[in-house]
Amino acid sequence: MAAAGGFVALPVVEPRAPFSRILLDREGRLLAARVAADGQWRLPPGPELPDRYVTALLAFEDRRFFHHPGVDPLAVARALVSNLRNGRIVSGASTLTMQLVRLSRNAPPRTFAQKVWEALVALRLESVRSKEEILRSYASHAPFGGNVVGLEAAAWRYFGRRSQGLTWGEAALLAVLPNSPALIHPGRHRADLRVKRDRLLLRLHERGELSDVELSAARAERLPDRPRAMPQWAVHGLAWTSSDGAKPPAHRTTIDRDLQRRAERVVQERLRRLRGDGVHNAGALVVRIDRGEVLAYVGNAAPLDAAEHAPFVDVVRAPRSTGSILKPFLYAHALDVGELTPAFRLTDVPVRLGTFSPENFDGHHRGLVRADVALARSLNVPAVLLLRQVGAGRFLDFLRRAGLSTLDRSAGHYGLSLVLGGAEASLWELTGLYSALAWRAAGHRAPWQGLRVVAGAATPFAPQVSAGGAYLTAAALLHVKRPGIRKRWRRHSGASAISWKTGTSFGFRDAWAIGFTRDHAVGVWVGNADGEGRPNLTGLRAAAPILFSLFELLPESRPLAPPSLGLTRVQVCAHSGRRPGPHCTERAWTRIPAGSPFERTCPYCRTITCDAGCGRRVHADCHPLGDIHTERRFVLPPSIERHHRAHDPAYRRLPPLAVGCEAARVSGSPFDILFPPAGGNFFLPRELDGRLGRLVLEAEHTVPDTEIHWHLDGRYLATTRHVHQVEVTPSPGPHMLVVVDRDGHRLQRRFRVRRTRQVP
Repeated sequence: MAAAGGFVALPVVEPRAPFSRILLDREGRLLAARVAADGQWRLPPGPELPDRYVTALLAFEDRRFFHHPGVDPLAVARALVSNLRNGRIVSGASTLTMQLVRLSRNAPPRTFAQKVWEALVALRLESVRSKEEILRSYASHAPFGGNVVGLEAAAWRYFGRRSQGLTWGEAALLAVLPNSPALIHPGRHRADLRVKRDRLLLRLHERGELSDVELSAARAERLPDRPRAMPQWAVHGLAWTSSDGAKPPAHRTTIDRDLQRRAERVVQERLRRLRGDGVHNAGALVVRIDRGEVLAYVGNAAPLDAAEHAPFVDVVRAPRSTGSILKPFLYAHALDVGELTPAFRLTDVPVRLGTFSPENFDGHHRGLVRADVALARSLNVPAVLLLRQVGAGRFLDFLRRAGLSTLDRSAGHYGLSLVLGGAEASLWELTGLYSALAWRAAGHRAPWQGLRVVAGAATPFAPQVSAGGAYLTAAALLHVKRPGIRKRWRRHSGASAISWKTGTSFGFRDAWAIGFTRDHAVGVWVGNADGEGRPNLTGLRAAAPILFSLFELLPESRPLAPPSLGLTRVQVCAHSGRRPGPHCTERAWTRIPAGSPFERTCPYCRTITCDAGCGRRVHADCHPLGDIHTERRFVLPPSIERHHRAHDPAYRRLPPLAVGCEAARVSGSPFDILFPPAGGNFFLPRELDGRLGRLVLEAEHTVPDTEIHWHLDGRYLATTRHVHQVEVTPSPGPHMLVVVDRDGHRLQRRFRVRRTRQVP
C-alpha cells in the first residue's frame, strides 16, 4: 500500500510550453500564425494525427507503444545488453512516453538517475492519460530543428501544408528528425538525414506498410532546403483574435482562404497605384449576408515591412470620419417616418445654418431634386436640410440603436454635420450596418444574426428600417455613379445588382465605398493610418475601384425583389413628389414603405390669373373680367427657382405683373429673403481689431434688374439692384426686417441678435 501510495504521489508531468497563436479558415486551413511567447514555432495540434506519421513514428521510436505501460521491458533488456557489450551507453530504451516526460523537463542531461525518474513518471503519466493523448502531446512538443517545435509547425515550415497531407517520405522524415533535429539545417549532414529516412522507409516496406511503388516514390522525394515562411493571410484578424491572452491559441474563422488571398492581392495592387498620391493604407471586408460571415478580412494592405506607414494598424476596426457614408440610413429612416418618398423633391440651394454652410461636392445647386437622385448623387445640401427636418437627435438615436458604438457624443456636439462626416465609425461596423440593410431589403422578417469572423462571436446590427424602406434605399443606391477608371464591371452581368455608396471625409482623409447585393456586402476604406489627407483621396477615385474588383471575385447575385408586403403605392404631385394639393394637375404614382405616415402636401402648385395667352398676371381691378384666364401652375419661390431653371428646361417661370396691376392683389411673391432665416438667433463676432462684426442681409428676386428697398425696425437702410445684399450691425435684441420691391411686393422677417461673445 505504501508503494502504491508513493506511485500515486508522483507528479503527472506534461509539457506546458506556450503554443503559437494561429488563425484557421472556414475549412480548418492555416491562414496566419505568430511565434509562441518563447520564440518557438509551436502550433496547436490538429484534431487527429495523420496515420502515416503515426505508423512511421512508432516504427522508428517505439514499436510496442500500444502494448507497454510507459516502460518497455524488452527494450530495457536489449539496451542493457547492448550497453554492456559496448562498454558505454549506446541505447537508452526510451519509450515515447519517457521522451515526452523528458521534453517536459527541457531535456536535462542523460544520466542513470534521470532515466529512472523518467521511467517512473512515464508509468504515472500512462495511468492517467490515454495512448492517443500521449501521442498527440509528443507530436506537439517534439523538436524539429531550429525554433520549429511540434508536428504541425514542422509540416508547415518544411512542406508548406498541414500534417494531414504528408506523403510517406515526409512522414518518415518527420518521424526520424526529433532524434537528430540538427540534421535538418541546410549543409549539415544532409546525407545522414536521408540515410535515416530511407532506412525507416525500407523498414516500413518490409513490414508491408509500403508497396514497391510507394517505396520508390518516397525515397525519390527531395529533402526540404530550408524552412518556409508561415502563411500570413488575414494577419490583422489574427491580431484581433489574439488580443486577449486568455483566448484559445487557435481560432477557426468564417474566412475563405482562397478568397482572402485574392482579396488581399486586389487591395494591395490598387494601393500600389495610390502610393504616388501619398496614400499608403487600405482595408476591406467581404461578407456573406445570410449568415453574417466575413469571407475576407483585409485589415491593412500596407506592406508589413513598411513600418513608417503603420502596416500593423487594423484599419477595419479603427474609427474614422464617416464622410457621406451614413446618408442612405438617413434616407431610409426618413422614408419610414413619413418625411419623404423617393419622388419627393428636396431643396438644393445655398444655405447658411448659423455658422454652417454646407456645399455640394461639385459646387452646383439644383433647386429642387428628387430624393432618390439626391442620395444617388450624394448631394450634401439636401441631406443636411433633410437631417434638420428629421432632427439630429432623432437620427443619432437611430444610428446608436442600429449598432454604431462610436457615437458617444451628444446630438448638439455633432449637429447637422452628423450626416457629412461629423461622426466617426469603423469599417467593421459600417459594413455590418449595410449588411443588415441588405438583409431587410431582401424582405426577411427574422432579425439579422449579426457580423462575425469567429464562430459564436457575432456583432449585432439592427437598423430600425422597414423592409420597404430598406428596399427603396437599395433601389436608389443602384444608380450611384460608378468609377470610370475601371470598365470591366460594366461587362459583368451581375454588376447592375450592386447597390453602393461612397464617402469622402473633410480634408480628404478618408475614402469609403460600401456596397451590397442580395447575397454579399463589401466594404472598403482607403487613406493614411496617421490621418494625413491627400488631394485625390476620394471615395469614387480611391475606394470604389477596389469595391468593384472585389465584387468580381464573388458569384453573381440575383437582383433584390420588392418585398411583397413591404410597399404601398401612393399618388403624388408629379412636380414636387408630395401629396397632391387642390391646384396640382399632373400626378404620378410612387412607392413608399407600408405603414409610412407620409402626408406632406404640395406647396408649389397654385392657380394664377393672367391675360389671354397668360403672358402677364392680372386681376379684376386692372383688367377686363372677360379677358382674365386662370391657370394652374407649378411655381417655385425665387430662391429655389434661380437654381432649378438651370437643371429643368421644362420649368415655366411665373409671368410678370401687368402694368397698372397692384402687386397686393396678385397671389405669389416674386422674391425671397435668404438671410436671416425666420426666428434666427445670432451672435455678432468681434473682428481682430476689436470692432463688432456685421450681418449680411440677403434677398433673391426673379426679375434680374429690379430694385429692392430695405428697412430695419422702421428705419430705411438701402436700395439694392442686381445683387441684393446689405451689411448691418444691429444692437442686441429683437429686430424686424422689411423688404419691398418696386412693384409693392412686401416681405418681413423677425430675428434676434444676442449679446456678443467675448474674445478670450
